[in-house]
Amino acid sequence: MTHIRTTGRPIPPAQSFPLAGEETPCWYAAPPAVGSHDPGEAERLLRSSQSAAGLEHFRAARVLLHDGRPHQVALWCVELRNRARNAAWATAFGALRSESLLHLGDLPAAEYEAAVARDNGGHRLAALGPWTTALLAESLIEQGRHEEAATRLGEPAANPDLSGLPPLRAHGRLLLALDRPDKALTAFTRVALLMRRHTSELLPHLPWRSDLAQALLRLGQRDEAHALLMEELASLAPGPRERGIALRVLSATEEPERRLPTLSRAATELRRSDERIELARVLDDFARTLDTLGEPSTAEVFRRRAAGLLAA
Repeated sequence: MTHIRTTGRPIPPAQSFPLAGEETPCWYAAPPAVGSHDPGEAERLLRSSQSAAGLEHFRAARVLLHDGRPHQVALWCVELRNRARNAAWATAFGALRSESLLHLGDLPAAEYEAAVARDNGGHRLAALGPWTTALLAESLIEQGRHEEAATRLGEPAANPDLSGLPPLRAHGRLLLALDRPDKALTAFTRVALLMRRHTSELLPHLPWRSDLAQALLRLGQRDEAHALLMEELASLAPGPRERGIALRVLSATEEPERRLPTLSRAATELRRSDERIELARVLDDFARTLDTLGEPSTAEVFRRRAAGLLAA
């Protein structure tokens, strides 16, 4: 197992943290311990319950998103937002809809929903404001609008709590997009420290190991990146989207002749999760690998498929 350290000290043992309340939503809204990861139960709850939407509905929608069903979640969040128990929960369902649209690669819609959630009170809610900001920034980063994303994010908090985790991760992703892997590594390490300090099995899965691995690869530290990715894939937490991302990044740690099977596995996971942008990246990696292996005509087929996904 890879151990993340800071200033030479090991990470403190896991701690508990306050759960979302019925009236005060937060971005992580930790699921209950029993049946918390059963997509069938989550879907049954959403279909059967007609009560004012709140914590249990949010938990259920998160379970479906983790299971690779962003299209369903985007649709459910429209209904749940309309019958939310209060304005705070309406904001939370709008933000979760933005997150599901990000997974689907519908960037303009994700940007719009994040902006609406933020402008409709999200910015005043300490447990939701940072999340809505991060979602807005993520949609801008994926569209290549880096200056706007930087303006939205500002400087990360010096000592963020769990509510500040999404913008800290978005800040790292922005730095990676700006080709500043050393700074991105610092941001992602802070994310890792926060995740490891808390009871991470109660949090939505964040692929911090894959984030770190991408920064490490840019810095030429392939062995350390490989170890982190194997740790990510060996855990039970990742859903199909996170497994697909980890496999795509893992392929970059392998020799060209071994990459294609790993990329094929990544594509299978990402197709299952309706993840368009990451699937396009996998297809582009297929093309580059085939070029390296001396198959330019086949590489061009994959390159066109990747472009078609991004244009859809």
